[in-house]
Order: sequence, then C-alpha cells, then structure tokens
Amino acid sequence: MPNLLKIKVSKVFVQTIKANSKIVLNIGGARSGKSYALAQLLIMKALNYPNLNIGIARKTMPALKMTARRLVIDLLKQYNLFQTNCFNKTENYYQLNKSRLQFFSLDDPEKIKSTEFNYLWLEEATEFAYQDYLVLLTRLSAPAPKGLKNQMFLTLNPTDINCWIAKYLLNQKEVEIIKSTYKDNKFLSKDYIETLLSLKNYNQQAYKVFALGQWGSSETLIYTNWQMSQQEPPSYEEVFWGLDFGFNNPTALVKIYLKDQIYFIEEKLYKTRLTNTLLIEELKTLIPEQERTQTIYADSAEPDRIAEISAAGFNIIPSLKNVLDGIMFVKSCTLNIIKESPNLVKEIQSYSWKTAPNGQLSEEPIKYNDHALDALRYALYTHKTSQGREVQISFI
Repeated sequence: MPNLLKIKVSKVFVQTIKANSKIVLNIGGARSGKSYALAQLLIMKALNYPNLNIGIARKTMPALKMTARRLVIDLLKQYNLFQTNCFNKTENYYQLNKSRLQFFSLDDPEKIKSTEFNYLWLEEATEFAYQDYLVLLTRLSAPAPKGLKNQMFLTLNPTDINCWIAKYLLNQKEVEIIKSTYKDNKFLSKDYIETLLSLKNYNQQAYKVFALGQWGSSETLIYTNWQMSQQEPPSYEEVFWGLDFGFNNPTALVKIYLKDQIYFIEEKLYKTRLTNTLLIEELKTLIPEQERTQTIYADSAEPDRIAEISAAGFNIIPSLKNVLDGIMFVKSCTLNIIKESPNLVKEIQSYSWKTAPNGQLSEEPIKYNDHALDALRYALYTHKTSQGREVQISFI
C-alpha cells in the first residue's frame, strides 16, 4: 500500500485543484491563502506524477527566495519530505519523486527560452510584464502525462484594475478565475484580521483590495514617481541610508545613491524579530567598516536603539518625522528602485492615502505595509532639508 500524506487544505486549494483551464488566476486579498494553496498543489502534483517539470517564478531572484521558494521548502520540511541532497541551491531546483520543482526569476526572459514546463506558477504576477507572460506561455509545452493538462497559475492582489492582467486576461475563454479573501484562510490570527478590517476606517480602496479581494484603482496611490532600475549607478555623488525599527513588524533598511538628482534606492534589510543586538550584527555584515561614516537616518522615536547603534561604530542620527512634509518631498524626487528590492516594490505599489466614506482623499497615508517606505522617507527628507543637515546628536 502506498504511503498516504494527510494535510490540512483550504477552500482555495480545493477550488484550484478542480480548475481545468490552461490559465488560472488566483486573485485574492491579503493573506487569503492563495500562495499556500499553490505550493501545496504543486507538491501534490510532483508526488503523484513522476517526471513533471514545474516552474515557480517571481520577477526577481531575491524576492523568489524570500517568498515562494521558502514556502515550498518549508512545506516539504513540515510534511517530512525534505531531503538535503534533493535541493540543488546552485541550479535552484528541488527533485521530488523524479519531478523537478524549478525556482527561477525573470529578470531576463532569455533565461528560460530553452526550458519546457508542465506547470508554471507566477507569484505576485502583477510584478511581471505582459511580454514576460507571453514568453512563459510558449514554455508551457512539456509533454503532459495521460489525463493531465499543462497549466499556468497566477497569484496576485488585485491592486490596479488598469494592470495588464485585468486588461488582457479577465475575459479570455481559457482563463479561470478563483477569488479569495481572508475569510477563506481559517488559520489567520484574530489580531491580523482586526488589522485588516480596520482599513475600512481609513481607505475604502485599500479595504476593497486587501480585505475584500476586489479590484482597486491607482487614484489613491501616493507615489507614482518611480521606476525599476537594473542596478545602482556606476558612479554617484552621495550614499546614505534609511532605517525603520521593528520587531513584530519588519525592521527595514534602505541604501540610497544620489546621481544627477536621481535617487537609486536598494532594499538591504527587511526582517522581523530583530533585537538591537541582532540588528547591529546585520549592519556589520551589510555596511563594511570603511563605509560606516555614511549617514544612517533612523526613526527618532527610538533614541535608545540609535544610541546603542552609534556606540557600535555607525554614523546614525535621528530623522525628521513630519510625515506629510516628508511624503511631499519624496513625491518631488525622481526614484529608481534597484531590482533586488521586493518588499520596497510591493509597499510602493499599494501605499495609499486615507479616504473619507464619501471618497474624498485626506492628507494622511494608510499606516499599513509601509516599513521600507518609512525608512526611505526618513532618509530623503532629513538628508535634503536644511534642518536635516544641521541635526546633531550626542549621547552620554
């Protein structure tokens, strides 16, 4: 008798496994369980059918490693299926029952032109361009086992009704749509649900997208003055840093290069559960000793943490925290986000103004999913204002 693996699954998993279309859109609000369901589904496919080629992708490799790849590997460990010798970190694949779970990014579509897949999963699909999707569609061409159909799954939050997915895929015949919300995930904590529902009091658009899983618009977005950059500039006039403290929420650190009045921003740290001791160790790894004269602008609400980091040899000072003035200054800048900055990109794509019940925008941002953006604002606003240049701090 074959070994049986019993796992708990959600309504989203059941809907996804029943989907028979070539393209399946898993559109849902925050923490609706869509990514978890896809990871479970692809593991199950690999266990039941040998010799499958399964592709799991995000736009950039750092984002992939922190999200979909980590989720799949963690589930394999949870199900007692993980074997170290089956995980090839160099080639980024896991061999499961003679099937291959191939993890890849799409920084360069040429990377996968010689590869064929039975299943493809595009996590955070709105990060991809329409051209990326078309290229991947041509790769959904591996010979399918009897009774199976090659499929592509796209998971996403419906942040913008004007995006290419909404524009080109929603009404296609070969596309099946699965919608989900936090209500479909029975494993969420009460605190998280309360935080999610509180968005209704601040911004109807954000509430629609993240709580209800409905399509939003870009009208309430705060920052539209940015684009992606492949890398930092080869030369630059200044380098400085922004730091937002957290513990249960992520601690976020961004590095900023200034070149010809353009700010190149790179996410360097985005991690929860960091005590100040652990944070200092991270900073020592990220900032070489010869670069520690570069200024770090940090959340001024944490003077004790700033003092301890300063004593460890870093040039860290408290930031100016006028939120609206800071936002307006950042809006006036030209921002290039360096591609290995997945959390910063995700934050800036959804960072929105609060709205009144009548739809009128306020001059206050929604305090949700904004940790890297706070670090960015601290750094840019404090560094480039006359008050910021005169900030001094001493510790006794």
